[in-house]
Amino acid sequence: MDAQPISPTTAVRGRSTRDRPAKPPLSADAIIDAALAVCREETLEAVTMRRVAAELDTGAASLYVYVRNREELLGAMFGRVIGMVPVVTPDPARWREQIYDLLRALREGLEGHPGLAGALSGEPPTGANAMGGLENLLGLLLAGGIAAQDAAWACDILGLIVTATAAEADVRRAAGHTAGAYRDDTVAQIGAAFAGLPPERYPLIVAHASELVAGNVGDRFRFAIETFLDGLAARSARG
Repeated sequence: MDAQPISPTTAVRGRSTRDRPAKPPLSADAIIDAALAVCREETLEAVTMRRVAAELDTGAASLYVYVRNREELLGAMFGRVIGMVPVVTPDPARWREQIYDLLRALREGLEGHPGLAGALSGEPPTGANAMGGLENLLGLLLAGGIAAQDAAWACDILGLIVTATAAEADVRRAAGHTAGAYRDDTVAQIGAAFAGLPPERYPLIVAHASELVAGNVGDRFRFAIETFLDGLAARSARG
């Protein structure tokens, strides 16, 4: 007797579950990875417990075993981005450049995850990665001869410069501006507006309109860091 053909329905029902690809095990790291992926592709607003669970092919309730709520997840995401910045051994001869490189890397990491820079409204993250980043930055400042109290406060202010710069990039992105387009189009309009003000009322703005809009985001970020470190070093020297 000839074998009867197997219908598609019969074939599916007869397939062993062992033939199906196994889902990767759920873990805190997997949840953070999935949340960061959603953030990169769809911005932070899309990072909900339900959306992250869907990314992991599971239910939202499963996530609460590893993270208490969305706020804790955001803190873990922030900590993961900090952990992506390489730790450097403090070099007293290069401490300023080391600080700039570290903060630039953190800024770029935050800008790569739209919305994350301005997401934490409460206490700063205190996970292992965040503490490791703070330890490294504090060590670099102390290696530069900065007084301990000044170095401690400086960690907070430098962090604010980084997050504010990254948050500004989020605002431009939300308005539909890429970095290059913003400089080419919007800045030219702002410069023209400054130059066109009544000179009798705003003589300094009109005279220095080109200086007020000069430089790109990287130039201005370096200026902010270097100017702050200049003042910090001068303060320590006086002390």
